[in-house]
Amino acid sequence: MFKKIILSILIIFAVTGCNKTFVSKSGFWMGTIVEITFDVDKSNIVDEGLKYLKTLEDKIALFTNDINIKGEAKVDEDIKYLISKNEYYKKISNGRFDMAVGTIGYIYGFPEGPYKIPDIDEISKSLEKIHKNRFEIIDGYIKRSEEVKIDMGAYAKGYIVDKVSEYFRRNGLKNFILNAGGDLYASGNKNGKKWKIAIKNSESEKKYLSAIELSDMAVATSGNYERYFEINGKRYIHIFDALTGENANNYQSISVIADNVEKADGFATVYFLMSVDEISRICKKEGTPVLVYTLDNKLLKFCGWEDFEIN
Repeated sequence: MFKKIILSILIIFAVTGCNKTFVSKSGFWMGTIVEITFDVDKSNIVDEGLKYLKTLEDKIALFTNDINIKGEAKVDEDIKYLISKNEYYKKISNGRFDMAVGTIGYIYGFPEGPYKIPDIDEISKSLEKIHKNRFEIIDGYIKRSEEVKIDMGAYAKGYIVDKVSEYFRRNGLKNFILNAGGDLYASGNKNGKKWKIAIKNSESEKKYLSAIELSDMAVATSGNYERYFEINGKRYIHIFDALTGENANNYQSISVIADNVEKADGFATVYFLMSVDEISRICKKEGTPVLVYTLDNKLLKFCGWEDFEIN
């Protein structure tokens, strides 16, 4: 489920300020580095929030494991919400997004290898299962109708970041950044000013794709450098089209700004499955500013991304 390590793609500028000092804590959860930058006197709240993060991570990992192996799993309100979001993104993408596409990723060897390019018959059989599959909730359990494997990694990590951020705010921590390997929520401010965040260029340690300011908003990035393998000079990434089974190495990266991390996280993957024209059209409807870095190194900004940039 969360078995991935990704590059640091968001940089927080200036941890300390003139009036109040901010500190950071970091650790390894959800398959990535999680870092919290916060008011120095709120360490106990952060510690409790990280325990809550681990509880949510374990719950979702257990659910995924049970569905994939047993074909059924217990559900609660968190799981029901995540299932509903799968249907939402599936509809928005006209079926190209589906958490059951993990069935395709699995036969390629994701998340941990060994990697291979499956034959056409194997892909076709997996696609048939995905398209026929229906999930049904009965007596507190969700059951699959076909032998599919799910992967909610496209948005479950963002959901956990949101829930932990809510916990922090509810318990008196108002000014912080929670960054889980590029899924980031910026709460409040740093000494009265919005948080400054840079989105790195994966090909250069010294250059940023964009620098933005956020307060009480989220940003997430998906990239073709997160999880991938190469055979005969061709790159295969961890994102697949659930309609065709094709690998979706369509962009270098896509960054999305939204009100919450789950939405930014989910659309950063959904937009990877779309053409540039579709992205520019749907981000208007969804209210999600987007930064697209194409395979030929073009930087495209849609739906008001420039409004958040630092001049």
